[in-house]
Amino acid sequence: MGPRVTRVDEQRIVRVLRETRPGTGERVLVAVINSRRDLEIAQRQHWYRIPVKRAPKRVGADYLALYLTGAFGPGERHQVSQYAPIRAYRLATRAELLPSEPDHPRAQERYFKVEIGPLQRLARPIPSLKLRRITFIPTTLDRLLNAHEINDLWDKGRHQDELWAALKAHEIDAERQVEIQETGTIYVADFVIPCSTGRVIVFCEGQPEIDAPNVLRFTPQQLLQATDDCVRQIGKTIALYK
Repeated sequence: MGPRVTRVDEQRIVRVLRETRPGTGERVLVAVINSRRDLEIAQRQHWYRIPVKRAPKRVGADYLALYLTGAFGPGERHQVSQYAPIRAYRLATRAELLPSEPDHPRAQERYFKVEIGPLQRLARPIPSLKLRRITFIPTTLDRLLNAHEINDLWDKGRHQDELWAALKAHEIDAERQVEIQETGTIYVADFVIPCSTGRVIVFCEGQPEIDAPNVLRFTPQQLLQATDDCVRQIGKTIALYK
């Protein structure tokens, strides 16, 4: 009996097939490598797998870049240092992809098999300075080739880029797109600034109803037209938690 495909899975598959149509040649998906075996598969067999059930909102891209986790040794872990052009997307079960593991609990689950060309090394590896947990990051080739650290990769619109540049100019140490949990619900904060006695959380869009003195909200218009005012407000809030 084949794997059961839910309506949600079907919708994800249709969306990915649409995304895989030829684009600008600039789309990049940063994906995570958790084991030496998976890295060797990418290097030697030229493919990467993404479970359909846990696929990110945007899977389709022109390039795949690899983020190596803490499972690797010094000089490799917690950074993006390799990328490759994407050749094709296919659907397969885990058992078809990894036939040596037929009894794996997810053996019959469907995966996107992302077929890639030869891996290339970036001129400058992109580190995660805070050694944070990374999932998938949709970005662009220009950002990939010019990023100094992981937070430079996020492609969330010009308004967020303006705030990110201003925070760096003011030497405010922030992390982007961070999962936080409040009252039992998980949200993704656009910016999080760690402080001595807490943290400042910034939402720029899709703002959840969190009422707390350390949570700030800005509209895209505020970020574009009054960036310095937004940074000053962030600075005042940071002072409350030093």
